[in-house]
Formats: sequence, C-alpha cells, structure tokens
Amino acid sequence: MSNGIYGRAATGLQDTSWAVNENVARIGAKGEQKTEGLLNGFAKKAAVLHDLRIPLPGFKANIDHAVVSGKSVLLIDSKMWKPGFYWSMLGYRRGWEKTPHIGKSQEYVSNAMNAFLQGTGAKVLTPRLVVWSSRDGQPLSTWMLNVPGAEVVNGLRIVPFMRSFVRGGSADPAIVRRLQELLVKAPRATRQPAADRLSVPPRPARLDVYADADPFV
Repeated sequence: MSNGIYGRAATGLQDTSWAVNENVARIGAKGEQKTEGLLNGFAKKAAVLHDLRIPLPGFKANIDHAVVSGKSVLLIDSKMWKPGFYWSMLGYRRGWEKTPHIGKSQEYVSNAMNAFLQGTGAKVLTPRLVVWSSRDGQPLSTWMLNVPGAEVVNGLRIVPFMRSFVRGGSADPAIVRRLQELLVKAPRATRQPAADRLSVPPRPARLDVYADADPFV
C-alpha cells in the first residue's frame, strides 16, 4: 500500500530568494503548515505529499501539496491572505483594492504534471487554491473569486472535499513513486553542539497557527 505521508510542508521555503522579504516567506510557510495538518488526517486512505518541484526547467516555485487516491491526483496550493472580500468581476480585487497578482493562472502547473505523469494512467484534477486568513478572527471571503486553472477553497472547506476525494481507493503505487521524485529535500543543517540541538524546538504542523505580523498576498 502506498498510502501515507511523504515529505514535509514548506521545506522549499528555506530558500527565501523568491519572496519580497523573509516575513512574507514566514507567513507563507504557516499557510502551508495549516493545510498540511488537515491533509495529513487523510493519510490512511490516500498518499499525501508535501512540497514538490514543478516539473519544468528553471521554476523556483513549488507545488505545496499533492494527494493521490486511486489514480486521481489532486494538486493544492496554500495561501495566507489579508482578511476581506475577494472578487474577480472587474479585475482582481480585495474590496476595491486592486490585487492582480492573485489571478495568476495555475494551468501551467496541471499541464506540467500531466506531462510528467504520462504513462502512469494518472488523472490530474483541477488544482485547488486553499486560502487562509492571516488574522485570527478576521475572515475572508472568496465566493466571487475565480482564478484561471484552479478552484478556490476557503480554508477548512477543503475538508469535506477531501472526504469525498479519498473514496477513490488506495493510492496507485506507480504514481506515488513518480511523484516522490519531485519531493523537495531539506538542506543538510550545519552540525551543532548537542546542547544547542536540544534547545531548538521542532517546527509544529498545527491548525491554530496564524500570522500576527502584517499579512500579505
């Protein structure tokens, strides 16, 4: 059986060169860890993979999560956004503030994965964009937001979808083996004295982590 957990969320975010600043990368990591905590709860019924390279040359961005049930593959991107009302009828906006960057098409991700998994019989579904509010107690709304090539899901609402998705049966071993080739490896840490290693707490994968600093998109 190939069900289980592979990799760890936000491994690739240890390289923050893609981000505006380290604060942006830190908040982005928390969004991935929140989704990780939810998806790991389905690991007995499906294969749950975290932090995979996009199989395209020169791409720094990663696929945050992939879940395999039977021969179906679900790709998931996690975001933490400012609270507010997001919509896309007059361009991409939060309230009346223009936010064009949230409308970036996700079609290239599913196309690249379809090509990579060719020959395995995999069926790559429309990717999900899971969006979390960056402020506890201050919700966001995405019901009028459409992102090309993806379906937007507001935080915890990914859970009922996952309950239905994992009914596809145990993950296909050939597909899981192929996806494992894309897992981002954590960089080897510099060896520390034993006393220092004991003083560094492990990074949690919790459902109740929110960003207190200025949120970002």
